[in-house]
Amino acid sequence: MLLTELKRAVVLRPSESAPRLALAEALFQERDFRGAGEHARRALDLGGGEAARRLLCGALTRDGRKKEALLLLEECARQAPRDPALRAEFVALLEEDRPDDALVHALEATEAAPGDLEAWRAVVRLCERTNRPAVALPALRRARALAPEDPRLAEAVLGARAALGLPASTAMLDAPPAEQAAHALALPTAQAALVQAGLAVVGATGPAVHTQGGLPAGTTGPGARTEAGRSAGTTGPGARAEAGFMAARTAGHGALTQAGFSSVGTTGPGMLAEAKRRLVVASPAIRSSAAAAFLRSELLAWEGKPSAQVEAARRAALELPDALGAIAVRLGDQLLEAGALDEAQALYARAAAMGEGAVASGREAELSERRRALARDLAGMGRVGVLGWHPRGGHVSPLEAVAVPGRGVLRCSGRVGPEGQEAADVAFSVLRARAPALGLGELVARYDLHLHYTDTEVGKDGLSSGLALALAGLSAYSQRPLPARLAVTGEVTLSGEVRPVGGVHEKLVAAYLEGMRIVVHPRRNLQDVAALPPEVTGRLRLIAVDTLDEAWRVVRATVDAPGATRR
Repeated sequence: MLLTELKRAVVLRPSESAPRLALAEALFQERDFRGAGEHARRALDLGGGEAARRLLCGALTRDGRKKEALLLLEECARQAPRDPALRAEFVALLEEDRPDDALVHALEATEAAPGDLEAWRAVVRLCERTNRPAVALPALRRARALAPEDPRLAEAVLGARAALGLPASTAMLDAPPAEQAAHALALPTAQAALVQAGLAVVGATGPAVHTQGGLPAGTTGPGARTEAGRSAGTTGPGARAEAGFMAARTAGHGALTQAGFSSVGTTGPGMLAEAKRRLVVASPAIRSSAAAAFLRSELLAWEGKPSAQVEAARRAALELPDALGAIAVRLGDQLLEAGALDEAQALYARAAAMGEGAVASGREAELSERRRALARDLAGMGRVGVLGWHPRGGHVSPLEAVAVPGRGVLRCSGRVGPEGQEAADVAFSVLRARAPALGLGELVARYDLHLHYTDTEVGKDGLSSGLALALAGLSAYSQRPLPARLAVTGEVTLSGEVRPVGGVHEKLVAAYLEGMRIVVHPRRNLQDVAALPPEVTGRLRLIAVDTLDEAWRVVRATVDAPGATRR
């Protein structure tokens, strides 16, 4: 239809949204984005709905008015916060320039529509861009459950696990149940016993080569210090984002083959029926063997039977005289997912003694990672997250502080730049100068203070880390814990005053994404905090302070307080 006819329809039917929307679409195709935006806005006002909103956002973006498009979406989100289509529009608008913010909305989309595969794919994609493998893994599990045959998702699992320093053999834990069962049948002790008993199922995944998939964590190369004055306390993951997570993600089927995931896709009803048939036709002696008991337990899991029933079958199989190491692995995996880490560890040790040493070694790494995650939920001496900024977003650097007998000397480590060292010097001098008021007495003279950033693959710089360093030092000297999942930003002066900092939006978005519960920030940044989206502020306990003394009082009072709602 010609533009003149579309304009005529608008004139004849001015109160209808459809003619306006049709004209806006035509103008958009003609690259008249301003005109398209005007008519799309009018169509939206007339009830044009999602189509008009999407067209208006596209027109505003291409007309160089991305900020207006964002304000439009924010207004719509206040009216319909659970609209997954709206969240997808946020992702499309923000993904290129503000991937952290896009990830916030992608996560909101998965909560609004947990069965939407594309929403989970968006989370995975943005986690790769922002190098957040720990956030990616739960999303990958959900995505793989929705699309078990997608090899790209299996590759992404390997990439995320490699970035966390976990061996590729642990990717089995993130696979859908049918795939887990197929890999279980290919474990060395299981495969040998099933072949010997004549129960091996043709088409099961071949024996896995339990090697590290992709790049190990830490192979990221030097990270550039991308500070901008006081706007950061640490450089973020921008310099390392492609090295661990993305490199393993793009390694393709080579990494999958090396990790023993090359034959996935052969599982299914046919293979399930074949396994059952072999059990039925087996001799009584074979049916009473450990191999048959193992196969029956895997069939129960494959069929989605209740967890208690599967666990009972596995425990019974493990009690047989010729029990397989594979059954100890699988029972350990089940207890691992249930949170019974100590019993899972004992089972993995038993599996190693029964011939599954390679797999058991990988599971030990998984146990260590899960224990580290649990430790984040416990208050600890001298532990705090230091909020930082980099050109692509925010970052949380874990910091540890310890006081050791000495002569009152400061040590600061973990790839700290000149301004980062300056912030540590100021924080240490504040503690020494205010020791009596802070209840430290002579401790600062008789003990050295060591501040260490544990994410040594990332360079740190900037003065806004000062408040976090001072609080960590106070905790280490006094042996009084800081709250779990605490993150801090703020420059501190020699008198203990807390000065405002930059990059507050990016820092607090990062705090939310990385699972922080409590954030302490300068009171003079309240205006910046007020501009944050409710998706972030509603998940964090935000504490504004003016002085170090105030910050110490507040964090001490919140050690035992319940945390903010977490995803």
